[in-house]
Amino acid sequence: MPDTPPFAIRFQYRPSDAELGAGSHGAGGAGSPHEGAGRAIVYRQALAFTARAFAVTELAATERFHLRDQLDRKASMVPQLVAQGLALADMHARRVLYVRARQAVTDCAAILDILGERGTVDLIALAPAAALALALLDTLGPLTAPPLRVR
Repeated sequence: MPDTPPFAIRFQYRPSDAELGAGSHGAGGAGSPHEGAGRAIVYRQALAFTARAFAVTELAATERFHLRDQLDRKASMVPQLVAQGLALADMHARRVLYVRARQAVTDCAAILDILGERGTVDLIALAPAAALALALLDTLGPLTAPPLRVR
């Protein structure tokens, strides 16, 4: 197909929920590359976490650059890795990407803890990002578990 990039991912315009009106399917609707309720949940959680982490980096203006940069880079990686995993049919390859996403979220949670302990960002401002990090870790946990071996 001429409009398919060489890396086999096709980007399509999807109208927003407001454009579709009430009763729309949202991120997990028909035709979405992330169909299925479970798949849509982990991807939406990853996007929400990235947004909250970005808000924290904006509040951490007095913090050393490397921590803000790490938080921004690692938080941005999470939805990318999840999306890549959702696009794969091979369970082992998908699990590897989810493990990397889980490691990135764990690193972000540690950075959030550091920012809180240093007093760089108010704990109340950190709470939404930290809560989403924990929820995302809980969601990714079962997705990274190796399959049971039958003996």
